[in-house]
Amino acid sequence: MTAASPTADPASAAEAGLAVPRELPPDLVTFAGRTREAGEVSAGATGRAPAVVVVTGPPGSGKTGLAVRAAHAVAGEFPDGQIFVDVAYRASVTPAELLARVLRALGVVPADMPDSADERAGRLRSLTAGRRLLLVLDGVTSAAQVRPLLPASPGPALIAVARRSLGNLDGVRRVALSPLTEPSARELLAALAGAERLAADPGATSELIGLCAGSVLALRVAGSRLATWPGMSVAALVGELTAGGSKLDLLSYDDLSVRASLAAAVAVVASEDEVAGRLFELLAACPEAPAAVDRAAAQLGESAERIRRAMEGLVDAHLVARDDSARYRLPALVRDYAAELSTAPAGPGSRLVRGNPFLTLSSRSG
Repeated sequence: MTAASPTADPASAAEAGLAVPRELPPDLVTFAGRTREAGEVSAGATGRAPAVVVVTGPPGSGKTGLAVRAAHAVAGEFPDGQIFVDVAYRASVTPAELLARVLRALGVVPADMPDSADERAGRLRSLTAGRRLLLVLDGVTSAAQVRPLLPASPGPALIAVARRSLGNLDGVRRVALSPLTEPSARELLAALAGAERLAADPGATSELIGLCAGSVLALRVAGSRLATWPGMSVAALVGELTAGGSKLDLLSYDDLSVRASLAAAVAVVASEDEVAGRLFELLAACPEAPAAVDRAAAQLGESAERIRRAMEGLVDAHLVARDDSARYRLPALVRDYAAELSTAPAGPGSRLVRGNPFLTLSSRSG
């Protein structure tokens, strides 16, 4: 891919006293169904200034894997380095902390670190002006975390991964991920568990794909379970998932957990907007039913306009979807998590935050 600005000499950063970081995580070996989106991210990162791409999508949709794949694809265009920062969806991480992290990667020692966020942002712009440097910010929660790190001149590029669209960032390219299609989901499962296993029971495979609802994370968990137990048929796994217990118990494997991913996403929303948290709890009480704004407003004692704003915030966080009748529904796996919340013991405080470790800790959820 050819960048809009001339590529800097690979030795220029080192000659100027800058570190040349190579921080990208390993690329995924099993990657399926996102070729077009990966190309869009790559094109945005190597296009005309401002070379900024925001990757958004539901919890567990494979945002991080896509960003890492695209970053590896264009790494050769950024000989002055690639920096990777995992914010881990922690809203408490300040822009000043992120700027310090990036400046350290560029060789700025603590004694030379500017005190204020404004000074750190200025130092970053000075150090990166005209240089071919790629920054990947994973798991950001707000535009405020990203804005001080936006490239101010041709040369550097930024890829930000977020659940929300960060709509108040100006002039950026947005790549939104949808659930995987059935053929792509089948391709990913085959890569993890073996095509022969799937071909032996195509009906059960289709049912398993439906249960995973296009979630890359759920498909990875299911494929990993099949790979770990070669004697388990696809039909047997489907039987366990539909046996009447919590499906989310089985959509968890080692450090991969659909429940943890959803809990982290819901906790962030609840901590940022109390009305949105209460609204999600209301939706969880009847997870199968569509919700109307007027009825929710009456039940929560809020104005219809306030409920509409909260509902749209849930839509932006990919926890609620609009249907054709202008009502709102919970997506499939969110419904499963919401159903669990609705049966949680009553007590002081919100079910969303009571005992929820994801208000202070975050899972690796994609």
